[in-house]
Amino acid sequence: MKAELLMLKEKAGQYYFVQDKSCAEAILLAANEAYHLGMTEEATKLFAGFRTGMGMGGTCGALSGAIGVLSSKYGTREDLKTICADFVAAFEQKLALGTTECAPLAAKYKTEGKRCRDAVELTAEALEEFIDKLEGKAPAEGCTLRPEDIKRVKGMGFLQHKGTNLFNARVITRNGRITTEEAGVIAEAARLYGDGHMMMTTRLTIEVSGIAYHDIDAFCAHLAKAGLSVGGTGSKVRPVVSCKATTCQYGLYDAYALSDEIHTRFYQGYRGVSLPHKFKIATGGCPNNCVKPTLNDLGIVGARVPQYHIEDCRSCKKCQLEEACPIHAAKKNTDGKLEIDVELCNHCGRCIGKCPFHCNDEGVDGYKVYVGGRWGKKIAHGQMLHKIFTDKNEVLDTVEKAILLFRSAGESGERFADTINRIGFANAEKILLSDELLQKKAEILGLDVVGGATC
Repeated sequence: MKAELLMLKEKAGQYYFVQDKSCAEAILLAANEAYHLGMTEEATKLFAGFRTGMGMGGTCGALSGAIGVLSSKYGTREDLKTICADFVAAFEQKLALGTTECAPLAAKYKTEGKRCRDAVELTAEALEEFIDKLEGKAPAEGCTLRPEDIKRVKGMGFLQHKGTNLFNARVITRNGRITTEEAGVIAEAARLYGDGHMMMTTRLTIEVSGIAYHDIDAFCAHLAKAGLSVGGTGSKVRPVVSCKATTCQYGLYDAYALSDEIHTRFYQGYRGVSLPHKFKIATGGCPNNCVKPTLNDLGIVGARVPQYHIEDCRSCKKCQLEEACPIHAAKKNTDGKLEIDVELCNHCGRCIGKCPFHCNDEGVDGYKVYVGGRWGKKIAHGQMLHKIFTDKNEVLDTVEKAILLFRSAGESGERFADTINRIGFANAEKILLSDELLQKKAEILGLDVVGGATC
C-alpha cells in the first residue's frame, strides 16, 4: 500500500510541478491513472481555473480536485455528501492547519522553488489513504474485525477475503437467471461498493468481490432496489441449480420451471429454517446429468419410461430401437425379438417412436428422485427412490419431506447422505414415500436444530 501511496503522490507532484498543471488538475490526472476513472484530459481542464484558490485565495485547488475524484468515483452513492465532508476533515488533518483556504495553506507550504508541490502531494496522499479506508482495505496489521462480526455477515452471504476487511457477496439469482435491470443494478453495486468484479458460483449465484465491511448495509440496500438479496450460505436450503431442459434436445420436462417453484417454496420459503448442514437441490431434464442431480442432497431427473409391446415386434434384421438406445439396454434376443433390460434402462426415452411398426410409440413421462448425494472431500452418489413420479406436486411434496426428514433425523454437522446411511436407505425411503412427515411438519419446524455448515 505504501508503494501505491508514493505513486499517486509522485504522479500528482509531477503533473503539478513538471507539466505545470493546476493543483486541481494534478490531483485529477494522477487519480485518473491510479483508479482508472476514464476521464479525458479535456474533462480535467474543467478544473484548470481552480488554481490559487479560484484565483482569489479561496478553497484550495488540490482539495477541489480531490472532491472531483470522489465525485467521479462515488457520484451515484447516496452518501456522497458524507464522503466529501469526511474527506474535507481528513484533508484539514493531513495538512495540519485546520483550514481549506488557499491563502493560509500557501503561506505554510508555498516556496519559490517548488511552489505548492508539498501541499499537492500531501493532498494526494490524504486522498489515497481516505479511499483505502473507505473501501475497507486492511491496514498493515491485517483484519481489524471481530470474529463474531465475520461470522454474522457470513450468515448473510458475505465471505471474507482472508486477512482483510473485505468480503465477497453472493447475490441470489433464480437458477442463474436475472433480468437486464437486475444485471445493471448488480453491476452498479459492484462498481460503487466492490472492486468492480463479478463472477458466477457453481450454484449460479453472482458473487461480487471486494466489498468493505462498513459498506455491507449500503450494498444490500442498493440491491434491494431491484428486489435482489444476498444469501446462499449456512446450514439451510441452498439456491437450486437446474439445466435448461426446454432448449435441450434431450430435455424431458421444463426443469427450469420446476427449479423456479423449488426456489420459491424451499429456498425462500425455508430461509429461516436451520438444518443440520447445508441442503443442495438440483433438477435435471434427462439422465444425461449435466448439472449432477445425483450428486446433490436431493436430485430430480426427468424420465420417459418406454411402453414397449413385444407382441408387435417384427424381428427386423436391423432394429431401429436397438440402434437408438445410447446405453444398449434395448437388444434383440436369440429369437430376434427386441427386449429392454429394465434394470439397465435409464428412461431417457430416446427409443420411443423409433420403431417403424409402432411397437414402442408411447412412453410415460415422469420424474426420478435421488436422495443422499454429495461431492467434495467425500463423494456419494444419491440413491433413487423406487418410484417414477408422474405428478409434479408429489415431487414437490417429496422435496419437502426430505428437508423435514433431514431436520428431524439429522445430527448437527452431518450431511443428508450421512443421515440416510445412519438410518438406512430402506427406512428413509419408506418415510419419504409416506405422508408421515408432512403431518408432523409443524412439530418438526419447531425443533431446535443447530447447523454445522462452514460455508
